[in-house]
Amino acid sequence: MRIWAQKGGRVYGAAIIFSLVVWVWTAAAAVPPRAYVSNEKSNDVTVIDTETDTVIATVPVGERPRGIRLSPDGKKLYVALGEEDRIAVVDTATLRVAEKIPAGTDPETFDVSPDGKRLYVSNEDANTASVIDLETHRVVATVPVGIEPEGVTVSPDGKLVYVTGETSHTVSVIDANAVKVLATILVGSRPREAAFSPDGKKAFVTAEVGGTVSIIDVPTHTVVATITLEGGDSKPKGVVVTPDGKKALVTNGASNSEAVLDKQTQAVLATIPVGRRPWGIALTRDGKKAYVANGVSDDVSVIDTETHKVLTSIKAGKMPWGIAITR
Repeated sequence: MRIWAQKGGRVYGAAIIFSLVVWVWTAAAAVPPRAYVSNEKSNDVTVIDTETDTVIATVPVGERPRGIRLSPDGKKLYVALGEEDRIAVVDTATLRVAEKIPAGTDPETFDVSPDGKRLYVSNEDANTASVIDLETHRVVATVPVGIEPEGVTVSPDGKLVYVTGETSHTVSVIDANAVKVLATILVGSRPREAAFSPDGKKAFVTAEVGGTVSIIDVPTHTVVATITLEGGDSKPKGVVVTPDGKKALVTNGASNSEAVLDKQTQAVLATIPVGRRPWGIALTRDGKKAYVANGVSDDVSVIDTETHKVLTSIKAGKMPWGIAITR
């Protein structure tokens, strides 16, 4: 089809708009819908097509991969290598490790700032959190936090960073701009991970030994509710909040299940059997499916978040730990 320029540039303007639409569609299509699963014992990442729920690749990354996150544009995958003191950077187009970034001692979990410019990494042995500049690949700050820091989560607006301290039973609240601890919040015994509601007003923190989930009012840095799961012996670890902010999904390592919590009533809406020793959990962008990494059964459970039913189970590597999904 031939398009001729007309007086006033009307057709020309339409052509520009058409080109922009094609460009945006092409850019979006360049990042396929995938789930990436870190396998701690096989030292690799399983790549799953989330439309077909099939494994499409296995990527060797390095020693003891655990924490795993995608860049905001989905073009880079970051994987914490605990035995190497580095973060592997995987190009999601080629599915190859492009480089490895020094990340402080024993990096286990981390998060990426919403603008994609920084990584916040927990250093378990040093009781610190490292801040990495992703342009220079240098550690630009080190912040003392709680004892045996584990989970790291950045708030939706990028202003706060939560770091759980397993032995101090605390959450350290870091001001991302000032790079200092604003508050320390006492939560349940051995807190593992935190997840913010989409509006950033509430945070959910799992406590593995306490068998609880603490709900934190983010503006006041206070615990406003504590939910006990299955008699307190479920060993909750992973947690995510649905895109509508109404439910929190929690993996229970000891009871081999996922609990669905109602944010408003704080009731357990459902308990879904999954594989053995579930750890990491992640949601698809639309929130319709949850993927759970089962560390002992070496598989991933795919759950329909509306019906609370397991749709399928996907074989992963040895001891799957964390999951990141294209957003």
